[in-house]
Amino acid sequence: MSAEFRTDASSSHPEQWELFELLTEGSTELNAHVKAHVTAGCPPCEKHLDDIRTLSRAREMKEEFDAFFDELPQDDAPAGEREEFLLKFKTKNRPADRLGRLAHDGRQLAAEIVKAVSEEGLEKAKELLGKIEADPSRGYAYLYACQLAMPKVPTDSAKFLEFAKAVAEMTKCLPFLRDKGPAQPVCREQVLGEAALLESNALNFLGRAEEAQASASAARIHFLAAGEDSFALALVDYFEGSAATFAGQFAVSWKFLKSARSEFQVYGQENWQGRAEAAMGVLLVGRERYESALHFYDGAVRLLHHELDGAAYTATLVGRGFCLIRLGRLEAAKAAYARCISHARRLGMSAHLLMVRNGLATIELIKGNTTRALRSFERISADATEQGLEQFVLCAQLRIAECLARLGRSDEVAKRVSAIRNSVFSEAILSDPAYRDLCEGIGSQATAPGLIAYIADYFDGRNRGVRTPYKPFRLVANGS
Repeated sequence: MSAEFRTDASSSHPEQWELFELLTEGSTELNAHVKAHVTAGCPPCEKHLDDIRTLSRAREMKEEFDAFFDELPQDDAPAGEREEFLLKFKTKNRPADRLGRLAHDGRQLAAEIVKAVSEEGLEKAKELLGKIEADPSRGYAYLYACQLAMPKVPTDSAKFLEFAKAVAEMTKCLPFLRDKGPAQPVCREQVLGEAALLESNALNFLGRAEEAQASASAARIHFLAAGEDSFALALVDYFEGSAATFAGQFAVSWKFLKSARSEFQVYGQENWQGRAEAAMGVLLVGRERYESALHFYDGAVRLLHHELDGAAYTATLVGRGFCLIRLGRLEAAKAAYARCISHARRLGMSAHLLMVRNGLATIELIKGNTTRALRSFERISADATEQGLEQFVLCAQLRIAECLARLGRSDEVAKRVSAIRNSVFSEAILSDPAYRDLCEGIGSQATAPGLIAYIADYFDGRNRGVRTPYKPFRLVANGS
C-alpha cells in the first residue's frame, strides 16, 4: 500500500470533536457524513466513541455527585433534616437524575401546599411556601402548585386568586431568568406565567373579565420571555379567549379559542381541546345561539374525562343542561343535570351546584309545577345568600317573584320586588335598566308574570356571559 493512499485513508476519519458532537447532539444534516462513516463500521472511530461515552458518563456521575452535596443540608443542620433528606434521596420511585429528582420533589411539595389551601387555609399555604424558599426544588414546586391549583379554582375562586398572587411573590427567590446567569431547571418567568394564568382563571370565575384578560396577557409576556413553546402560548389563548367572552368581546374570544383548539389538536391534548370546545360553547350561549353551543358542548363531553378533568367536565354538563332547557328539551336537560350533580358535590363546586338546582327549578316552573318551583327557588336564594353569591341571590329572588305572580299572589310580588331593592346588591345591578323596568312595570298585574320572567332571563343571561344590551319589555311584548 502506497504512502499516498494511507494518507488519504487516514484523512477520511472524522475529527474527534465531530464524533463527540454526534454522540451528544445526535445526527443532523451537518454531520450526516460522520454518521454514515460510523454506521459503515470503522474500528478506530468506534474505539474513540467508546472513550467519549466513558468520559460522558464520568462527567454525568460527577455532576450527580456534586448535585447530591449541593442538595445535602449543611453539617450544622439538624440531624433530623439530614436524615429526612437521605431517606427521600433513596426513595425507590424517585428518579436517579438530578432534574428528575427536583421535579419529583417539587411536585410532592406542590401537592401538599395546594391541599393546605383547600383544607387549612391560605395562611397555612403561605407558611409552607415560605419554608421551601431555600429548597433546590422550589422552582418546580411553584410551577406545579399553580398547575395543581387550576382545577380547584371553581371551589373558592377568591382564595385561589390570592394564592396565585402569593406564588408570584415567592418567585423573587428564583435568582435567574432564562437568559441570565447559570442555567435553572425552572426560571422565574415560567412561574410568573403559570401564576398569571391561575390568576386569570380565578378572576374570570369572580366575574372580573377585563382583569382576567389583563392577567392572561401578562402570562403571554412572561412565557415569551422564558422562551416557552407554542403549547404554553395556546394556554394563554384559551384563558384570554375565555375572559374575552365574559367581557362581551365575542369576535376576539372566537379568534383566541379557535387558535388554542388548533394548537391543542396538534399536541394531541384531548383534555385541553375539550376545554376549548366547552369555552366555545359558552361563547355561543353568550350570543344566544343555543343549537350551535350544544354542538360544542357535546364535543367537549366526548373529549373530557369525567374524573381526570372533573371540574371542566362538570361545568360542561351544566352548560349543556342550560342549552337543552333553552331548546325546550326538558327531559334531556334533567338527564344532563343528573349526570353532574355527584361530580359537583364531590369537587365542592358550590356555584355550579346552584346552577344545577336553578336549572331543575326552572324546568319545574316551565312544566307548570309552580309551587314546587317556588320552594326550590327559596332554598336556592337562602343558600346563595349564605355563600355570598349575589348574582345567584338576585336571579333566585326574581324567579320567586315570578312564581308568586303566576300563583296570583300579587301583593307578595310587590313586597318581593321591594325586598330586592332593599337587599345588599351592587349599585351596578340597582342602576341596570332591566331593574328600573321591573320597578316601573310591576304595578300592572296583567304583565307582571311575563315582565318578571323576561327580566329574570336577562339577569340569568348576564350571569352566564350574555352581554347583549337590555331591550325594554314593552317593546318586546309589542313585537318591536
